[in-house]
Amino acid sequence: MDVGNGVLGHRVLSISVAAKSAETQSAVEHATDRFDTDKKSHERRVNVRDGKRIDGRTSGSAFGELRALEYGDASYNQTSIGMSGLKAEVFVRQGPWLIKVTYGGDNRTGTRYPSGDETRAAAGKVAELITAEMTKSADKVKLTGPCGVVTAEQIESAFFPAADGPSVSTSDGSVKQTTCTWSVKEVVKHRPGQEFTTRGGQLDIRVVGWGDGDTGSTFQFDRDAKKYDRYHDKGGLTDDRLHIDYEPRQELSGLGEKAFVVVSSTTKRYDKSAPPMMEILIKVLVGNRTVEATFRGTTTGGGLVDAAGYRAPFFESAVAQPALTKVAKTFLGGLK
Repeated sequence: MDVGNGVLGHRVLSISVAAKSAETQSAVEHATDRFDTDKKSHERRVNVRDGKRIDGRTSGSAFGELRALEYGDASYNQTSIGMSGLKAEVFVRQGPWLIKVTYGGDNRTGTRYPSGDETRAAAGKVAELITAEMTKSADKVKLTGPCGVVTAEQIESAFFPAADGPSVSTSDGSVKQTTCTWSVKEVVKHRPGQEFTTRGGQLDIRVVGWGDGDTGSTFQFDRDAKKYDRYHDKGGLTDDRLHIDYEPRQELSGLGEKAFVVVSSTTKRYDKSAPPMMEILIKVLVGNRTVEATFRGTTTGGGLVDAAGYRAPFFESAVAQPALTKVAKTFLGGLK
């Protein structure tokens, strides 16, 4: 696009607003701890001071010094140059909220990068607006929308402790989408120095509103069913880095109007020693929407490495499918 003064380039704006609380830590306490931890991490990655690199390298991403700002309870920004161009990141703590605004890009004509002043000013202006809005919402954090339907406790009862999340992403274009993501990881009791492994992975629930018409939810559901059948029949998908195998798709009853489940395994062609990454997907047709519940990770094994009968964590469909089905039923039961 024309980014100004006849210069062609691209710009990307990303906004993240998050809050988290637990029985042992309020959302404000969590925000304070996380903000301080992240700030130390961002300080450690500084490799440019006074316009000169201090890491002895001539390539790789360059991160500038942190600059204090006056938004919210605490804030700062950091500018960097990397593969995606020049960008400015603004980090704000406002009550229980952690706010991150990223803005930047590069140019196709004229100078290669936008100026640091331009990106910092744009990111700062957005951060100021977001912070002002979140100041109005400083009470106890309450999750609304589809991602508030299922609790972490319900996920833990289907899988295993502990579930963390959800993080939420939305798209409000012509096709409305909401994706809810939880980290599900077993807690292994151990003494200092004991070696252990944990089963777990990532759980995603994605709701897509397709609207009416010939290309609505039923069309999209049936198209995906045929797609997975085709992938299985032709022996999976492959490129120079990955190979994905798909087990035969299975129809499911008791979920929405129609539903199916499919299991896939992804192998790294460039790392023969790495175990396949396993994923199970349940797709459901519900009115003019489709719902996808996906778990990627391991379901069995893990624990203290020296314990009798120990097995490294692995994926077992007989465990994953009932757990994911239980979560899907709970979610669909509360979906409005």
